[in-house]
Amino acid sequence: MKKWGLIAASAAAISLLLSAAPIYAVDQPANDETQNAQSPSVKMDPTVQLRLTEVLYKLAGKQAIEFTSVDSSHEDWEVNGILGGKTKGEFIQRYNSAKGRVESTIIIYKQNDLDNVMDAALRGKMSSFIKTFGGSQPFQSDRFWRVYSPYQDNIPRNYWVFWGIDQSLYIDLDNNNNISASVAYPLKKVPAQLNNTANRSIKTLGISIIKPFNNVQRQKDGDKEFVWKYQDNDDVNHVIIGVQSGKVWEVENLSGMDWANDQDFAKTFAKPKLSKAQAISAAKPKVKSLFGINLDGYSVQIKQNEYTFSKKGALSIAGKINKQGKFYSLQLIPANGVRN
Repeated sequence: MKKWGLIAASAAAISLLLSAAPIYAVDQPANDETQNAQSPSVKMDPTVQLRLTEVLYKLAGKQAIEFTSVDSSHEDWEVNGILGGKTKGEFIQRYNSAKGRVESTIIIYKQNDLDNVMDAALRGKMSSFIKTFGGSQPFQSDRFWRVYSPYQDNIPRNYWVFWGIDQSLYIDLDNNNNISASVAYPLKKVPAQLNNTANRSIKTLGISIIKPFNNVQRQKDGDKEFVWKYQDNDDVNHVIIGVQSGKVWEVENLSGMDWANDQDFAKTFAKPKLSKAQAISAAKPKVKSLFGINLDGYSVQIKQNEYTFSKKGALSIAGKINKQGKFYSLQLIPANGVRN
C-alpha cells in the first residue's frame, strides 16, 4: 500500500466513525462467554459478539469490553466500543455480515499509555529507529493505534501506527517488526539545493503540465529506503531524492498519462509504441540529465508502455511512456534494493 498517501484519508475515516453512534439492538440472551463484554445499551447476536471479542482479546489481552454502538445499515457493520482494562482505549471494528468475519479492528490509545501496551523490546527498537531518522523536524507522536486488517489486499495488515502533526510511523508486526516513518517538511525548511534539484528534475522530464510542489516528506523504511519525496497536494507529480546520497531516484508526472480509459490504453500499447532504438533515443538525454547515466550499450525490454533499460554491471532504469511516446515516469533501480 502507499501508506503516505493514505494517512489523511485514514484519519478522516476514523474521525467520521468516532462521531457516529447509531444503536443496534436484538433481544437475544448472551451466553456465558460473551456476557462480560456485553454493554447494557447494545445487544448483539452472541456469535457476532464473540467473534468481535476474540479479536480484541488477541490484540489487547483479555479485559472488560463495552460495545457502545453498532451500525448494521450496510453489509459491513461499524462497531464502536471501549476497552475497560488498566489501559483505556477506544475501538472501532468492521464486521462483514455476509462473510461472517471481522474485517478490521482499530484500537485507539493515548500517547502516555505506550509503556502499558507495548513490550520494552519493541519500544527500544522504535526509539533507536527514530534516532536514525534525524532531520530538523523531530518525530513527535501524540496518539497511536493498534490495527488488524487481515483480509485487505495491501500491507501492512497487522501493525502499530503512531500519529503526529504531519507525521506517521508504522511497525509491521508481520514483517519482522519493520519500521517505516514519514515526516512532512515545509519547502522553506529544506536546503535550497534539494528544492532546486527537485524542480529541475520534474522540468527535465518534459511533460508540459507541472503542478508545483507543495511539500516534501522525509521517509524511511527500515534499511531499504531513506529519501526525500517532493510532491504536489494530489501527488500528480513527484521527485524522490536520497537523503544520504543526494541522488535522484525517481521522477514522475501523471499529467502525462493521456489515454482515455483502460480500453484506450490496451489498444494503444498492444504493440510497442516505440522501437528499442527509438526508446533509447527518447530516454537518453533525460536519463543522462537526471541520473548521470549514459544509455550507450544498454538493452531494452518492453511491456505495454513500460520500458526497462539494463546493462550488465550497471544500474537499470525503468520508464513509462504516454500515447505520444513521451516518458512521463523514469526511475533508477538500485542494484541492492536500497534507496538512500
